[in-house]
Amino acid sequence: MVSGFAPNPNGDSMTEIDRFTTSATGVSNTWLGGRALSRQVARDLAAINHSTEVSTARVAAAGEVQQARIDAVARAGAYAMQQVALVSQMQQQLALAAPAASGDLDFIKTMTAVGIGQIVADTGRAVNRR
Repeated sequence: MVSGFAPNPNGDSMTEIDRFTTSATGVSNTWLGGRALSRQVARDLAAINHSTEVSTARVAAAGEVQQARIDAVARAGAYAMQQVALVSQMQQQLALAAPAASGDLDFIKTMTAVGIGQIVADTGRAVNRR
């Protein structure tokens, strides 16, 4: 026997909650139509289940969108770093070949790196706007 529950007067193992009897009115679920009540409960539970599945799908979809945004910015950033490294390497090689132009080459390298950085920042803003 469950604590706090007593067997019903008929002697079977059904508890008072199972019988769904309202003591104030004396109305039982058999009078309400036990099958109709069971169908309603089943519909309510199905609606809750559906709502939970929809909410879970929305959260999963939002996560996938955020991952795609991260991937886009990371790819742009990784490519930008490779290109800045190549520009830097080229600047050093050209400065060895033409030492008189090293100041100009350094300026162009810096401006190129700043421009590439600006493009990465623009990519991040564009991705977050959508």
